[in-house]
Amino acid sequence: MQSPKRPDSPAPLPFSAPTLWRKVKAGTFPKPHRLSERVTAWKVGDVRAWINQHTANA
Repeated sequence: MQSPKRPDSPAPLPFSAPTLWRKVKAGTFPKPHRLSERVTAWKVGDVRAWINQHTANA
């Protein structure tokens, strides 16, 4: 998923935004936190732990 604010930097996650939300709904990706009506964020530590878990299994 590419950041619209940093289009030249590599994407931190290897899938699209809709896939991210499917994974959240399925419980296979950490749950986000609502910061406001239009802003959702994840704890960096939760996402890094998820990435480490999935790269260790690869």
